[in-house]
Amino acid sequence: MQTVTRIISVGCTMVVSALTLAGCGADTNSTPSSLLVTNPTARTADIYLVAGYNRNNLWDNFNGYANGNLSVSVPLGYKVALHITNDGGVPYDVGVYTTDQRLAFPGAGTSLQGYVQNPSAGIMPGSSATYSFVANQVGDYRLADLLYQFPAHQEARLPIGMWGEFHVTAAGSPHVTTTTE
Repeated sequence: MQTVTRIISVGCTMVVSALTLAGCGADTNSTPSSLLVTNPTARTADIYLVAGYNRNNLWDNFNGYANGNLSVSVPLGYKVALHITNDGGVPYDVGVYTTDQRLAFPGAGTSLQGYVQNPSAGIMPGSSATYSFVANQVGDYRLADLLYQFPAHQEARLPIGMWGEFHVTAAGSPHVTTTTE
């Protein structure tokens, strides 16, 4: 009986250890080249973001990147399609916002007022949405999820890192850069 108990105890310890190790470390992020498809002739940029892509930053990430470690740049005048898929377990929504949490461009996401008027807004787990807009103002903006910031308009997912950078440049080519923590 003591041998059976010891075998069960060792087996349970091994399972717990394996599960613990599986949760350690960072998951692999998507490659930057998979996030952006451009057509310079048509002056279009399609950006593909997956909210809750992996366990990095407790699932609050875009394609595995969090805390500003994802940066997308497009030249002035480009037509942008922001394709978002929710692979996480909670509703997410992503848009391009100014530092004072306003939509940077018409059609670039859902405004805070839009969330107040429709508290069930957002992209449900397993669903997708596309926002289309023209990058018509040079500047530095944020890719962010503001879904849970109403009615007090307090930062919700920004402090925990669910944001990236979005830049509109005067010239150049669309590109994505990433860094790791």
